[in-house]
Amino acid sequence: MSDLPVLNLEGGPFERGLAHGKALAPSIAANIETYLARFEASGMSAHAARTEGETWIDVINGHNAAYGEEMRGLAEGAGIALADVAMLNARYEITFGLMGDEAKAADEADGCTSFGALPEATFNSHVILGQNWDWLAGVHGHCAVLRVSRNDGPDFICFTEAGIVGGKMGVNEHGIGLVENGLVSDHDGRNRHEKPFHMRCREVLDATTYDMALLPVLATRRVCSANFVIGQAGGDGDGDGEVINIETSPDATSSHFPIDGLITHSNHFTDPRHGPSQMERIGPSTLYRANRLDRLLRKNIGKLDMNHMAAALGDHFGAPNAICRHADARQSGAKQTMTNASLVIDLENRSMHIADGPPCENAFSYYPLKAGAASRAAE
Repeated sequence: MSDLPVLNLEGGPFERGLAHGKALAPSIAANIETYLARFEASGMSAHAARTEGETWIDVINGHNAAYGEEMRGLAEGAGIALADVAMLNARYEITFGLMGDEAKAADEADGCTSFGALPEATFNSHVILGQNWDWLAGVHGHCAVLRVSRNDGPDFICFTEAGIVGGKMGVNEHGIGLVENGLVSDHDGRNRHEKPFHMRCREVLDATTYDMALLPVLATRRVCSANFVIGQAGGDGDGDGEVINIETSPDATSSHFPIDGLITHSNHFTDPRHGPSQMERIGPSTLYRANRLDRLLRKNIGKLDMNHMAAALGDHFGAPNAICRHADARQSGAKQTMTNASLVIDLENRSMHIADGPPCENAFSYYPLKAGAASRAAE
């Protein structure tokens, strides 16, 4: 059974942030230390990182005041500086964008592998999204599931790092969901302080219609690159729905669609219009992980269920840098990465199955948007 804490949040942005901060204060502090160590390992001092966090307070408030208010509540609840919370919420930009060439020549890489499956691919005719989230090993044990009920937007459930209010992978009450991957282009960092990645993730889950869910990714330029797999269920098991994969670099986007109901992605660009892709230079496993996940899932196309998906996400070809990633002892401690979580999201059921850590070693637990709902997702 998963040890992931589940926070049931309600009220306004400040109240939700306050509850988040109070409940997860030790893990928020641990994540701050993990990122400060990561930045230090790349030559960015704790003072410089915290100064960057100060800058991001105004940037975040300027793009989304409610997001900034939720951060303010979190800082108060956890008893930490707002700049540290802003640093966490902009950690993607600081890591991959603001550190310039070092981020493109690092000795470790984000290793996420994701997929989207349309009704014609799944045994229950549901839209399913999934991924392994591979990132700093120090973050494992300091994440949570947020189940949010609110009057200022759709209810949603998401997985997040403690201290990041935007969440990451999740699904909302309208059946809109997302998973994502890190990308690196040679243009990253050219736009210094744009809307941060984690805010875009939250705004996808804020959407009430599918076109509005795509807008946070497409509408404005970015600090650095990322890949978003965004889907929406079509109704109660009616065999309808959509999935679009969007590759983004600082000034460009490209859209990619499932073939025979299935699409996979890892950490390199498949569209050359983004310019030279950089992640495969530091993490060559990206070149086989997406194709391998596609092959493992596609052999059960039309009948994909939870067992098929869990087995594919637990694949170890190319270990330790496999679809299911384990920490590599050859890397320095501050830069070691692993599969921190494996997720399968049923957009029809508004629910997530999550393995807290590598799925080969950790069972998937069920997290519905509505607490107490029976497990019906992709079984």
